[in-house]
Amino acid sequence: MTDERTQQAVALDRVRRRVAAIGFFAVAVHGVVGSIVVAEIIDNQGRHGDAIGMMALSGVIAVITTVVVRLILGRNPATWWILVGLVPTVIGFWTLR
Repeated sequence: MTDERTQQAVALDRVRRRVAAIGFFAVAVHGVVGSIVVAEIIDNQGRHGDAIGMMALSGVIAVITTVVVRLILGRNPATWWILVGLVPTVIGFWTLR
C-alpha cells in the first residue's frame, strides 16, 4: 500500500510541476512577443537603435523563461532548449534589418 501511495505522490508531483511550468510559460511568453512587437513599432518610428535594444531584451526574457521552466520541471537549466527559446528573437532581428 505504501509503494502505491509513493507512486501516486510522485505522479502528482510530476503533474503539479507540469501545470506550473505551462502556466508560467503562458504568462512569460507574452513578455517575449510583446518586446518584439514594441521593437517593431519603435523601429517604424525611426529609432532603430532603441529597437535593437528592445529586441535584445526579448532574447534575455526568452532565456530567463526557458531556464525557469526547466527549473520548475526539475530539469537541468543548461540545455539546447535555450536556443529554441531564442527563435522568436532571431526572427525579430531578421525583420529589423
